[in-house]
Amino acid sequence: MRSLFLEPSEKLASPQAVNGSYDDILVVGQPLLISLADLAPKKEARVRLKVWGEIEVYSEANHLIDPQSLISVQEFPRIKLLARTFSDRPNDRCLEITFQDHANHPLCQVQLKLTCLRLCLDVDADRDGIVDDNHPGKGEWHWGANGHGAILMVTTDRDHVHSDSQYDGRMNGLLDLKDASFMIIRRVGFKHLPSDYEIYLSVSHETAKRICIYSELERAGYELIGPRRARAKIRETDRDILLAVKGLSYPDVDFNGLVEISLDLVKSGETIHSDRVVFRVAPWMMTPNTLSPITVFVSRLSKGKNEAFIEDLRKVVSKADAQLDPVPYEYHHDDPWMRDEIEIGYTQAPGKYIHVVLDSPRDRGLDHLTKRQLIGSDFGYVIRKSRHSATKLDSFGNLEVSPPVTVKGIHYPFGRLIFGGTRPEIIANPRRKLKVLRDFFFAQKIQAPIEIFSDWLSVGHIDEFMSFVPAPNPHGFKLVLTSPAKCYDLLRRLRHEGHDRAILRQGKQLYNQPADISVAEVLDNEDLAHHNQRCQEHIDWNREVLKQELGLDEEDIIDLPSLFQRDENGRAETFFPNMVNMLVLKQHLAIPKPFGPEVNGQCQFEAYVRGVLEPLGLFCHFIDDWEPYFRGGGEIHCGTNTGRQPFPQKWWEIEPTFLECS
Repeated sequence: MRSLFLEPSEKLASPQAVNGSYDDILVVGQPLLISLADLAPKKEARVRLKVWGEIEVYSEANHLIDPQSLISVQEFPRIKLLARTFSDRPNDRCLEITFQDHANHPLCQVQLKLTCLRLCLDVDADRDGIVDDNHPGKGEWHWGANGHGAILMVTTDRDHVHSDSQYDGRMNGLLDLKDASFMIIRRVGFKHLPSDYEIYLSVSHETAKRICIYSELERAGYELIGPRRARAKIRETDRDILLAVKGLSYPDVDFNGLVEISLDLVKSGETIHSDRVVFRVAPWMMTPNTLSPITVFVSRLSKGKNEAFIEDLRKVVSKADAQLDPVPYEYHHDDPWMRDEIEIGYTQAPGKYIHVVLDSPRDRGLDHLTKRQLIGSDFGYVIRKSRHSATKLDSFGNLEVSPPVTVKGIHYPFGRLIFGGTRPEIIANPRRKLKVLRDFFFAQKIQAPIEIFSDWLSVGHIDEFMSFVPAPNPHGFKLVLTSPAKCYDLLRRLRHEGHDRAILRQGKQLYNQPADISVAEVLDNEDLAHHNQRCQEHIDWNREVLKQELGLDEEDIIDLPSLFQRDENGRAETFFPNMVNMLVLKQHLAIPKPFGPEVNGQCQFEAYVRGVLEPLGLFCHFIDDWEPYFRGGGEIHCGTNTGRQPFPQKWWEIEPTFLECS
């Protein structure tokens, strides 16, 4: 609330000095406090008020005062003026204050000429996709279905604060505009403000790095606020002004995601009134296997190296009503590891969402894929770089998200993000995911990250030992884990049934020699058995962490047979194609063909997997990925990436209790 004549230095000592006329601004809906005690020539004076134009006069206790009545300064030392409509010309309202003695003789007179302005900055504070008219909650942000506060998406093709690209400050046509959030500066009144008055839109200098505000949209977007400017003068005040707002930076360790924007009325350099709105930048979110696929990406390698694989994969993708999009050579340069280079998530605001590619710092052949092919009207882009060198753990085969879970009474409606780390008491020369990535994951708030143990693997990715599949159980999914113990159980059963000479990896090449090995040779290899016992211990450690952190029981877990062999550094790499490294597309599973021992023409590993997965209503499609995926150190999941439908629930509707716990 503004006030007039309240400073001791402005208190006038004589009637002659008080007499006069003053001009001022009255903001529509905002009371203006006037000190009659400061203006009165004597404290016993009485006051007669006279009003021209639409003005209401109130006491400090908010009682309406009849302007025609005679009041005393002692009873009403201060009064408040309120206008509910704005002026269409200067000084169209007036309050005349006449001081009288007890004999009703005039002592002095003050005339306050007023121009009424509407100063209002509006946003979609109730999150229904429509800009409100002066919503009472627009100046704060609260979570929950009944919360309020506007939402801002990062819709540029790069998170500029955390990249080395140059931001050009332009809005590139209507496709950029469709994903922006909007503000409206409501019509102030007439075109030219009274002398010495100006209106500014402003943010802090730190906020200016993270957003861009555009005006004059009919001219393809003029930047008012952005990384180079934190304050802009509003020059036209006789019409509503539509502003588009775009985020430039996702929440991170140095940014909580809240953006405050002010519209300020300034007189002679001093701010005398402000209207404020608050946005929260929408987080980057991952999608779990249980959400429906839209597009599956795979590198089309040169010389037809994976042409047969692509065609087999296409058949599975089509059954899931999705689209396969093979990426041409110029965008990957024979880098097959689509999953390791990028993670396709999304960001969302009321009434809109876009897929957003998180680009890993591995920087190999696929590094320019997002900038050249995926970025567009439906894809955004974010990257995190570090002065520290990336390791294999920084690839996104080492990143997963669970389906929604409830853990110890706390519901995680968007699942929990999972990535692999180390256990330095076990691993010599330990590796860990870069801090810039870990900070980014935690800063998004809503997918409560979990760090598990993957450094025991040569490649170090969690998709080598875990996945999630849909299931008709209370959780809606089951956790799938690799299991050397299960593999040895199956091999011992085959030996007991007289199938010692059944062949694993039959007809395949490995290290430039035949890869064939019998059941007996595997079971009799003590070094291999000892190594797999250690691998099983690491998997079991992760099993217990995941049970605790995801609220799972043993019946929620499926074990798939697998084996690992020791690499040159003592870590583990897969012994035959790793079936857990599958691509989940609704009920259809694209599973690496394991080339297990055959009995009566049937692979016993495939038979076991069908036996545990197909009763869940799933369809197992085994695809030969030996060349080039298995031999290159990965499988189907590593070599593909999937854009999926977003969660049906909106992230802003989650309750604060969940956020506090996460």
